[in-house]
Amino acid sequence: MKKIGCFFKSIVPCLILILLQVVVLIPMEVVYALRNIGDTGFNVSGIVSLIGSSASDASFSQTVNLIYGCLSLLIFGIWYHRVFVRPFRGRRAENYPRGFSFHTIMAILLLAIGMQYVTTLVVGVTAALRPDWLTAYNTLMESAGYGDVNLILAVYTVILAPLSEELVFRGLIFRYARHALPFWLTNIWQALLFGLIHGNFIQGIYAFVLGLFLGFICHHGRGIKYSIPAHILFNIIGVWYSDLIELTTSFNYAVAMGAGLALTIFAVWLFYTDFTVKES
Repeated sequence: MKKIGCFFKSIVPCLILILLQVVVLIPMEVVYALRNIGDTGFNVSGIVSLIGSSASDASFSQTVNLIYGCLSLLIFGIWYHRVFVRPFRGRRAENYPRGFSFHTIMAILLLAIGMQYVTTLVVGVTAALRPDWLTAYNTLMESAGYGDVNLILAVYTVILAPLSEELVFRGLIFRYARHALPFWLTNIWQALLFGLIHGNFIQGIYAFVLGLFLGFICHHGRGIKYSIPAHILFNIIGVWYSDLIELTTSFNYAVAMGAGLALTIFAVWLFYTDFTVKES
């Protein structure tokens, strides 16, 4: 019964995350409609029409994400700290790595780069099978303002989103589910929820793949201390240096992807060996 309870507890953070999105979005849409009612006058149909058009306003979407990200970080940060950090202080094995060694830093950096190629390959295969999904994804990214990244978008993408997502998925969900399931099932479960929460097929699929690797880091690093910088670096490369990834694939796609996959495997091995507990 305890295991069943832990498994259902692993669903709760995801449900709260969805509820938080709704709680932030609805009042913001009403405010948006009231501020832009203009010449149409104060009437229900005019407000409803403006609410429906808010999704295409990049500034509105970015402001909503900023508020949602701050609230998520606060709520889930307190939750994770109280349940999985404070009660276990001072209990880690002395022979287990705790800091950021050179190997660990290199593993995180190389994994962030390698995962760009892995997710690019996944998106390419998915887009070849369902080009309509890629079209919908590109439209979503353009409407969110990713064509011209500003300060608000950068803060959310590089800081708030990675921190809050790691707290929820590799922090709370992973830790609760781990009490009920073996590691491989736990990892698939949290990665699946991570993919589903993104709300579109292309992002969902590559987020699932990314989530599996971040879950591996979380498991071997015994927490989100190392998955957070890996996630942040992945987002930084995706936002500002994706053109470099595309440039390498344009020269020779097969060679670039092969090198990217090899880099990912090497980074995983490097991280694994660095966090293998050494017998005293």
